[in-house]
Amino acid sequence: MKAKIQILFFGFLLLLFTNSIFAQTEDKETIEINAKIELEKVSRNIINALRYGRFLLADTEWRKIQSDVYKSYPEYDYLNGSLLYSRMEWQEAKESLNKALKKEPNHEAASFLLGMIYAQEDSWAEAKDTWMETNQISPYNPFYHYNLGLAYFILKDYNNAIVSLNKSLEYKANYNEAKLILAKTYLELNETEKAKVELSTILEQDPKHIQASHLMGRVVYLLEKDPKKSLTYLKNQRVLGWREKKIYARCYFEIRKWRDAENLLRPIAYSPFADEYDQSFYLNLLLNLGYDERANDFFHFIQKQSQNESKIAEAYRMLLSSREGKDLLYHYFKLRY
Repeated sequence: MKAKIQILFFGFLLLLFTNSIFAQTEDKETIEINAKIELEKVSRNIINALRYGRFLLADTEWRKIQSDVYKSYPEYDYLNGSLLYSRMEWQEAKESLNKALKKEPNHEAASFLLGMIYAQEDSWAEAKDTWMETNQISPYNPFYHYNLGLAYFILKDYNNAIVSLNKSLEYKANYNEAKLILAKTYLELNETEKAKVELSTILEQDPKHIQASHLMGRVVYLLEKDPKKSLTYLKNQRVLGWREKKIYARCYFEIRKWRDAENLLRPIAYSPFADEYDQSFYLNLLLNLGYDERANDFFHFIQKQSQNESKIAEAYRMLLSSREGKDLLYHYFKLRY
């Protein structure tokens, strides 16, 4: 009898112990499930807040997930990287995004944002390599292909730029930004007719598209040598690229609007990458305007320049291209400053 009582007692203890283990396991699973649900909700709120520039809301939501239960998830590191990105704290943001990618190599949003940081740092080769990985993770996103194509364009890898931009247009047929960079690429390859086709489709959809209009004026001058017609496409001189400034300055010169031509060409003529044609053209403008002293000063200025082996010229051109590229990138988030 006593033995039976002992067996029943030990059985009862075993049952209590087993139930305790199951309860702990169930509690742990419940905590993890609730943490995932909360993290997903907060993640949506933070991303939407950053997209619309509601930075105070993003910071408030971020404070909700500071307990240790959230910090093991790659999404936590991605959100941290996104907030740091919005503050332009590039190095810290990269570290956080790399943590997310180490935990989850196929985290496409972290990969894409990492490429954005490299672009912001003027490291376009690294941006290109990162976005190649992003496109392997998510091969059907037109915005990923677009940014990759833009990186190729800035790096002067024009054939690959065409491939990536056409991929972007395959998944988003009326993506005018992709058509614009494609037109720029064709112009760099002297395929002017192809550039005209892309620009025509943009202006058919959006006649007020300033950048497409400016490029079309350049195309018209190259194909038809008609300065008056070309100038009808000029909408805003302040946002002209340096290549377009050269063309429109020439157009103004040919219709004898020399002051307008001089105003456009001046920053080009004094830049490190001005060629001999730019310099002689600008000198001619100054003389036509009767600016003899300025012409003399400019002549002495160009005598001091060593144009042939100028690393500064290439660096300057790259920085200008990079600045233009940052404006044309597909930005998922706004920046605070």
